[in-house]
Amino acid sequence: MSPKRRLLLRIEGCPFCVRAEQALDEAGIVYEKLDINPADRALVMTLSGQRTVPVLVEVVGCEGQDDDIIAHIPTLKIQ
Repeated sequence: MSPKRRLLLRIEGCPFCVRAEQALDEAGIVYEKLDINPADRALVMTLSGQRTVPVLVEVVGCEGQDDDIIAHIPTLKIQ
């Protein structure tokens, strides 16, 4: 399976985002930051179903997309 790419949706100056970033950094988690416009949270809503940040998105399936997704299924929580 390809390494998972992680994207943190955040708002500059958000104390909750800073806290999440610090925890990710301390844990050695590699991620990219995407600053969201506080007035337009459509992307946050689309990806998470909520308007609040931070939101960490983990991309599964980069090269062998179907194989990566199938291998990732056991790690998912059933809701």
